Amino acid sequence: MNKCRNRSSFLIVLGVVSAALVLADEPLVITNVTVIDATGGPAQHGMTVVVTGDHITSVTPEREANLPKGVRIVEGTGRFLIPGLWDMHVHGAARLDAKWVLPLEIANGIVGVRDMAGPPDADAWRAQQASSNELSPAIFLASPILDGPKPFWPGSIAIADEAQGRAAVGQQKERGADFIKVYSRLPRDAFLAIADEARKRGISFAGHVPNSVRASEASDAGMKSFEHLYMVGLSCSSREDELFEGLQRQEFSRTAATARAYDSFDEGKAQALFVRFVRNGTWQCPTLTLLSKTGRLGQPEELEKDDRLKYIPKEHRQRWDPRNNPNFKNADAAYWAVAKRNFTGGLDLVGRMHRAGVAILAGSDSLNPYVYPGSSLHDELELLVQAGLSPLEALQSATLKAAQFMGQADRRGTIEAGKIADLVLLDRDPLTDIRNTRSIRAVVLNGKLLERVALQKMLTDVQAIAER
Repeated sequence: MNKCRNRSSFLIVLGVVSAALVLADEPLVITNVTVIDATGGPAQHGMTVVVTGDHITSVTPEREANLPKGVRIVEGTGRFLIPGLWDMHVHGAARLDAKWVLPLEIANGIVGVRDMAGPPDADAWRAQQASSNELSPAIFLASPILDGPKPFWPGSIAIADEAQGRAAVGQQKERGADFIKVYSRLPRDAFLAIADEARKRGISFAGHVPNSVRASEASDAGMKSFEHLYMVGLSCSSREDELFEGLQRQEFSRTAATARAYDSFDEGKAQALFVRFVRNGTWQCPTLTLLSKTGRLGQPEELEKDDRLKYIPKEHRQRWDPRNNPNFKNADAAYWAVAKRNFTGGLDLVGRMHRAGVAILAGSDSLNPYVYPGSSLHDELELLVQAGLSPLEALQSATLKAAQFMGQADRRGTIEAGKIADLVLLDRDPLTDIRNTRSIRAVVLNGKLLERVALQKMLTDVQAIAER
């Protein structure tokens, strides 16, 4: 990956002037706040944080603070300051026609996202985005999805063989994609060619482990992150060979194979795989929120009670409804039972990997049915804690770990002097209860202060769009 290019290209943050937005033309000071800096150290009470321009310039005890003149003071007494959050698996952030997505991210404390299905030309998209007047989180941008000869999603690049795989990697590298996104239907030889070409060209690749490849093979090939735990459960099963071969013959779906794998879990095989992940630097973005919602789609009346639906446009709500969705309309009770089994198995698997030292990223897979831009990242943090991460470790999966994954730890992911000023001010302590990441009082995005009134206006405006 070209780090110099990344630093200038994917960190797109654009200013919007409003009555509730303080531009970074005067120092901003948050006083007497408890700082949870995400470095791994304990919370620091009674701190003063100074932001000048778009950077943090000092983090000091209140009694030692030497404030510059003409500052804007934000009272932090009784409140908690965390780094801005990253959702490392989203969709729709790069859609210039979806004006409602990015405000939902920002209003929920999301200062950056990894968009997992990018436009055909990332550089052209950035130029168009830069000419707009919209406030935006930073966006780490995938290539379009590279899938098999008959792609699942419109807009994907169809890959039938090695030559097409290599050509697509080269094209997307030249067009400015931050990484290559691979998908489930890729033929085995094409996947391995993509991996080889990505290594030669210095660009990372991530996404779905294809059905044609074992998790161990994908890790050894250099795949940087696995999404949704795909194929991991199979490689932890005493029946791995049988299930993998049956999947190649299309005797059953990957969903069914995964449930069977969880029911034949082999501790020894699992630990050997986890050691491999750690050795190869293979990250996991489990998207437990997506798995939990998939397991509940059999009860749409329960999901329809979610108050967040008011922020989702009608056409999306209609597509989300499993009673309208052709992928789910004919699903029976047995199907939903398997989906629930895969969620509980995935939850257990994430805890085991975490304890083994496998690196975990927080990602929601927003814009899938009932997975909401912005707020669903908080659902993901809660599920990561349920899986066995501590509240601090869950918080780090969306801050420090996200920055490390992207090669940005020198400038993002923690609250330290010299880092970019992406911050979230909370009313309640997330270390006592991770659900408190939702108690957002203010967001500082690239040095610009958005207080609660501005964040609420974003939500109100999105709701108005959804009601049209």
